[in-house]
Amino acid sequence: MNAAEIEFAESGWVAITRDQAGHIGVKPVRMFELTAEGVTALTKTADGAMVPDPDVVEVIKTDSLNAAKLAAMHMLAEMAERATTLAELKALEGLGEWVVNWGGDGG
Repeated sequence: MNAAEIEFAESGWVAITRDQAGHIGVKPVRMFELTAEGVTALTKTADGAMVPDPDVVEVIKTDSLNAAKLAAMHMLAEMAERATTLAELKALEGLGEWVVNWGGDGG
């Protein structure tokens, strides 16, 4: 694959995002660009041009539960980078295990 291909996203494509304020979230992907390097979510500018979405951290095809889990893991990873004690890291590790095992049933 040499040239980029612009594709309409099927249901299930989501982007993990981080806005300028640092907030992490999940949003559906409507269009993306497929290159040899991977998938880039596109957004429409005010003049109608399709450009890479600057807030996107990761693009995946998954269900809503796993998208939420991935966003939570991104948050925990950022918290781990700021952790200063072993106790903080252990607590984040426990939260990470809970997120991974969470089934979406409220437990």
